[in-house]
Amino acid sequence: MRLLAEGNIDAVPTFPPDAQEFRARRIGRVIVNTATDPPWSQYFCCMVAGNRDFVRQHPIATRRALRAILKSASVCAFEPERAARALVDKGSLLSYELIVQVLKELAYGKWREYDPEDTVRFYALHLRAAGFVTRSPQEIVAQGTDWQFFNALKKELKE
Repeated sequence: MRLLAEGNIDAVPTFPPDAQEFRARRIGRVIVNTATDPPWSQYFCCMVAGNRDFVRQHPIATRRALRAILKSASVCAFEPERAARALVDKGSLLSYELIVQVLKELAYGKWREYDPEDTVRFYALHLRAAGFVTRSPQEIVAQGTDWQFFNALKKELKE
């Protein structure tokens, strides 16, 4: 942050809550905001991944962990003040106001709307174009994903 403010560097990638702190201090300007700028904003920014062997050996634990994550995402989306208060009470170094702002800006509630397979395909396509992966997006989806738990919980946790 200091280097950008002093003009010693031209750009820096940031993520919440740093992005909000940069904005609050009026340091730099946003070039791309993946939370609001298409096409990035139309896909998940984060996904849950599990070790294949662990998931197969511990399906109940896997389902419970994923359920907890999805329920937490819903709390962040629909009750950001409650989630922020819990973080502050647990000793977060960030201010309550900054946490609420972050929670309101991020798409925590979109997990019911976005297609995770489409997200993997989108990022795999870009990673392949950049030379980071050699397999096709279709191969990555077919060999590296299993939506069984997610789809079941999506039905179970309907609002």
